[in-house]
Amino acid sequence: MVRVRVRRNPAATGAAARVAVTLALSAAAAVTVLPLVWMVSTSFKAPDAVFTLPVRWLPDALRFGNYGEALTSRPFGRYAVNSIGVSLASVVITAALSAAAGYGFARFRFPGRDVLFVLVLASIVIPFEAIALPLYLQIHRWQWLNTYLGLTLPTALSPIGIFIMRQYILSIPQDFIDSARSEGASELRILVTIIRPLSMPALAAVAIFTFVWNWNNYLWPLLVVSRDSLRTLPLGMALFENQLNVNYNQVMAVAVFGALPLVLMFMLLQRNFVRGVALTGLREG
Repeated sequence: MVRVRVRRNPAATGAAARVAVTLALSAAAAVTVLPLVWMVSTSFKAPDAVFTLPVRWLPDALRFGNYGEALTSRPFGRYAVNSIGVSLASVVITAALSAAAGYGFARFRFPGRDVLFVLVLASIVIPFEAIALPLYLQIHRWQWLNTYLGLTLPTALSPIGIFIMRQYILSIPQDFIDSARSEGASELRILVTIIRPLSMPALAAVAIFTFVWNWNNYLWPLLVVSRDSLRTLPLGMALFENQLNVNYNQVMAVAVFGALPLVLMFMLLQRNFVRGVALTGLREG
């Protein structure tokens, strides 16, 4: 019996694997991007060209007036300012508290530290809807309904932010912290002057997660805000979409308007965001 041994070319196998991975990623990217392309394209179409079959990916003529008509039908400028203010305030508060809590969990030993950190991780799996009612009752007791404080503070601390910062701070050499302590630096100064600059990638990741979540948050503003001057962009978009006469080209124009800040923020912080997420799992404490 003659046995034939087939030699595999490692270079060819590696090239085939790269091609397969590239095709899979391209397909996933297409599935993700095509709805966005349709949204942008539809925002420039005439009303009778929105649902034509086959789908027209490029409008026959660019109708920039869709944006003007849609954005002036309600005070979307005010809604956007409210969303930006609430989101940025939440980013600052969440980043500061997450850095402080992450530093404490990573570099301090105290009774119940591990149990408390497990509780923080466990809170990640609790949906916001499960705690919305107790939060609302608390805000009502404090008379924070229809206020920016009621919009911002209850959602300003994120357990995911604490986890990201704790994992990243574990990767910072302890020698830096010990040197600062030997020079008489306080823990607050170490946090501000050493931990914060070295943790910018992780802080960028926390900032993006927090900004996106607050920018898209619909349920909490719906519960605590009834004044039109305090409504955020998701609330304004929902009111606009629920009108009797719905022009989907204008709805898509408003959606593009609402997505632009998220796209710009990710483009500005992309490198730090990817690096921060990638490095949060380097060490286990």
